[in-house]
Amino acid sequence: MGRSRHSGAARHMGRLLAGLIVALFLAATPAMAQAAFRATATAPLSASTYVIPAPGSIAGTYSCDTTRPFGSTINVTSYGKVARATAYQLTVIAPDGTSQTQSFTGNTVSMTKASSLRNGTFTYELSALVGTWTGSPYRGTYTC
Repeated sequence: MGRSRHSGAARHMGRLLAGLIVALFLAATPAMAQAAFRATATAPLSASTYVIPAPGSIAGTYSCDTTRPFGSTINVTSYGKVARATAYQLTVIAPDGTSQTQSFTGNTVSMTKASSLRNGTFTYELSALVGTWTGSPYRGTYTC
């Protein structure tokens, strides 16, 4: 028996249809895969700031030099520690308005500040440092 012309065409049409179904499936697969990843999720976000406080206290001595060159020496012997502080900074402002600053990590510090004025009020400021950030200063004065 011979083959009919129609059975060959039907087989050819079946193959075309199967190829078309496979092509449609392959084309739809990435869309299905992407659909699985379209969900969104949120995580709670917590942000805060740390205000570096001033040291709570400072103790020490000072002396005044009333002969040329005028000035004063301040010796800090203790101070209130600040949480998270990596260092401290002492600034002395002379009566003539000039200032000098020194950073330190120890428990004591001594600094001499010259002044063009023989008498007057010196201001000292002690600040905590957290990395490169400077906190609020503890301020005090003394008079020569």
